[in-house]
Amino acid sequence: MLSSISLSASSIDLLQQRGLSDQQVQAFGTLLNKAAEQLNGEQSARQVLSNMSPDEINLVQKATGLVDPIRPSTLSDEGAINLLAQPDKTGMVDLNNDGIVEVGIGKMITFPPVNAPASVHQAWEKATAQLSEGDKMTMQLHMHSATYGIRIDGVATKQALPPEEQWSSAGWQKLLESVRAGLDFAVSMDGWTRTNLLRQDFFNKFENELTQRIG
Repeated sequence: MLSSISLSASSIDLLQQRGLSDQQVQAFGTLLNKAAEQLNGEQSARQVLSNMSPDEINLVQKATGLVDPIRPSTLSDEGAINLLAQPDKTGMVDLNNDGIVEVGIGKMITFPPVNAPASVHQAWEKATAQLSEGDKMTMQLHMHSATYGIRIDGVATKQALPPEEQWSSAGWQKLLESVRAGLDFAVSMDGWTRTNLLRQDFFNKFENELTQRIG
């Protein structure tokens, strides 16, 4: 269930980047609050979307940055729910814990996973605060692959642990052991390249932040 929604500064910024006017941003916030009330009344996300007017559906499409028109009956539960969440990912779900977040029919890789506790997201933000967007994206892809494996024909090569295990003290420490082993191999092959130095610095900062928040 979604609670009453107040758009975050990050969500508003993303909506403006997607071309929404101030009036449309306000209308979208109102629409999300209306949807939250309906979801709390035990309507499904697909039902909520199906009951929207064409103008409301078009607004959701523009706000979520989707190219194709939204057809509620074709959406998965996850894809429908995430259309009614904030653009900054607050309230988004990953129902099958595969690290791929469906938004409508769109799919995106995200790290930290939306299923991770707030402490992990806070540690990530601190550890990546000085990185460029490009370097941050590189670390996201690297950590996602370490957590979920790569995808071959749409199937992940690694089964992720349940979030409560993955982000326990033992879970995140094992993850960092794995990525550091990968770094050691990369250094043995290529030496201390810029990317390898970037990875080392990030792993150290991420470990420090996680230790402070989780232990």
